[in-house]
Amino acid sequence: MTSPTALRTEPDRSPTTPSEREWGDIVDRLHELLAPLEWAGFELPEAWDSEFDPEPGTLLYGDLWRGDGCVSAEYRPHEGVLALRPFEDVTGDHPHSYTLLDDEMEIGVAASGSVAVEAVARAAGRAGLLDATHVRVAESAPQSARQDFAIRRIRGIFQPAAADRDVPLTEILREVSENTWLSDFLEMVVGMAGHDVAPDIVPDAAALGVAAWCWRNNTAVEAHHLDTDVLMARTNIAVTRVTQQHVCPVEGIDWDGIESSLMDPAWALPDGTTIRSLFGTGWDEVADTVTAELRRWRHMDHTLLGLRTTLILMTIAGSTGYTDSWWGQARWPAMCHHVVDHAVRAGLDLPAPYDLRGVDSLLADLADPDLLPDDVLDWVIGLPQASIDGPRGLRFNPITRPPQRCWDPYWLEDNQP
Repeated sequence: MTSPTALRTEPDRSPTTPSEREWGDIVDRLHELLAPLEWAGFELPEAWDSEFDPEPGTLLYGDLWRGDGCVSAEYRPHEGVLALRPFEDVTGDHPHSYTLLDDEMEIGVAASGSVAVEAVARAAGRAGLLDATHVRVAESAPQSARQDFAIRRIRGIFQPAAADRDVPLTEILREVSENTWLSDFLEMVVGMAGHDVAPDIVPDAAALGVAAWCWRNNTAVEAHHLDTDVLMARTNIAVTRVTQQHVCPVEGIDWDGIESSLMDPAWALPDGTTIRSLFGTGWDEVADTVTAELRRWRHMDHTLLGLRTTLILMTIAGSTGYTDSWWGQARWPAMCHHVVDHAVRAGLDLPAPYDLRGVDSLLADLADPDLLPDDVLDWVIGLPQASIDGPRGLRFNPITRPPQRCWDPYWLEDNQP
């Protein structure tokens, strides 16, 4: 006789076709997961391609664009997976495009709430997707391709200004060329130091640009260099934190808000030390020159460049070798992980108290490095215990260089005589 238990059947847990409302919820969740990339300048598809199969369940897929750079996304909600893949222009419809990934990555997003969003941010940041794009022309490309690339970059930078002011691009370029200060900035920062940075709007990179070129450079800050590199790093972080609060991809840069915050007598490091007290008698000169630089950029923003071109220029300015190792890069956690991992493998002792608390604790606390003791921050920056041939801290570590993408204009090669 068959027992009642044997007659029981397992419930059918295979995915079922989503209702219209469920499809909407899935799309909303996907957009929530991709919020870190959207903030970093990526355009999400107006409509996602979708499929349903009883075995894998629901599938949404589409391409995420930032300028001419692209990454393909695939969301499998029933499996709790978001896959980001290299883009392939299989149709030939995007001859100026290039992929922003070399390898596929799968991110577990089954967790609810913000946990999965943070997982996406970590993975995308590690891959360089949340920082500005660095791109070069393939070495095999003809000279005409390099010229085409350069012209497109100039248009990408200044066409938004022309559109905002409703004037021809040539008029914007004429005004820019006649402004000696701006021309010098463009030659040094955009044409040389940031020559491979794509003309995109990445708010966090733009905040670094303001911190680097309206605080640290072109002002009296360097003339009144603080006692240690660690203290200078702390002020860099403080400036970057302030600037991040006043940069928006829609509303632009709030120059008045930045000035008010930086000139506030109460503005201080986390330990309560006011910034002005660090510079002592040199603060007045620092304040005057920083204010002048901020106001000069505000004038350029409001009268010549417009908010979008200004954001693009600050994005490029915050993405040069000068700021590669600064806190504020989305790659910061990955860079710190690399430094700590190599130090441990080389047999170096972690600084106290992390010699007892361990690597994971140090990596977690490095998310806010300005809260760390001086000796810990100095250890990460320079690894003072390391030999000349040993592992390197952030200061001279090649890991701080961002990934560089490649534009390979195959369509030009096919048309060469």
